[in-house]
Amino acid sequence: MAELTAKDKPHIQQVDYIRAIASLAVALFHLGGKTLPVLNYGWLGVEMFFVLSGFIICFAIPVDYTWKLAGRFISKRIIRIEPPYIISVALALIAHFLSVKNYQPDWTNVLLHFAYLNNFFGQNYLNPVYWTLGIEFQFYLFVAIFFPFFVKRWGPYLLMAFCIVPIFLPVPGTTLFGFFPPFALGILYYLYFRKKTGLTETLIFGLVIAACCVAQLGWPMSIAAFFALLLLVLPLKSYPVVSFFSKISFSLYLTHDIIGSNFVVYTGKLLPKTFFYKGLEFTGGIIISIAFAYLFYLCVEAPFLKYSKRITYS
Repeated sequence: MAELTAKDKPHIQQVDYIRAIASLAVALFHLGGKTLPVLNYGWLGVEMFFVLSGFIICFAIPVDYTWKLAGRFISKRIIRIEPPYIISVALALIAHFLSVKNYQPDWTNVLLHFAYLNNFFGQNYLNPVYWTLGIEFQFYLFVAIFFPFFVKRWGPYLLMAFCIVPIFLPVPGTTLFGFFPPFALGILYYLYFRKKTGLTETLIFGLVIAACCVAQLGWPMSIAAFFALLLLVLPLKSYPVVSFFSKISFSLYLTHDIIGSNFVVYTGKLLPKTFFYKGLEFTGGIIISIAFAYLFYLCVEAPFLKYSKRITYS
């Protein structure tokens, strides 16, 4: 859900693995994995994305970032994320019109989508994955403000404080601080990666943040976050299939429920309700979701990704 934007920065192969695994896990879950062993944990791909964002968003901006660059940072993120998101909202509306008889949209609800305000008003999104984009956008605003503090010597203490406070002062689950520990793990690894913290210091703060993660989110979400962190650390090699799914991960994330899930539901009404045909529907939904995501990437996401890269920090 985040990209490397500076041409002079090396590509980090581990990022591709997290994007690919997390997006496929969430897609498989929504397309029918809710009732299947192992796949019914696919929703945990969300926490993997949160860890990745904590690392890669920080990595993509200058180490000497100041508030003067906040406008450019937010502009890059908006151009990168918003147009594909808004177009997917339009697709979700079309899908509702086609699949629900006499569908009457709640236009107030639809308008709330444009600033991710559904997160704050308890309103359902047209697509079940959109709430996570709301969390991500809150994180962008958070980074725009607090990144200069994190790279200071006392930055890890601030990270730890942001993880501890919500345990004792509960916040709504659809806000950033309801899910902050996975982001904090990614930020902490970034600080270690940039040699802003030493190994011992990183391990100590990492254990505290990991404990906060378990206390606030529970073991399943925490294990998913730890797995993403492990992938960042491992010396992974490049493979074409991983690179492909990494490339279309955001498009797949946005569109799989709109396209694939509706395909599964529609074919399920036409075909016999046997194990064989359910497997056929599930497989067809996956194939169609991936094919559409690739088309969406080429026609929608890639052009705006290119535009976002034109905004530089220099």
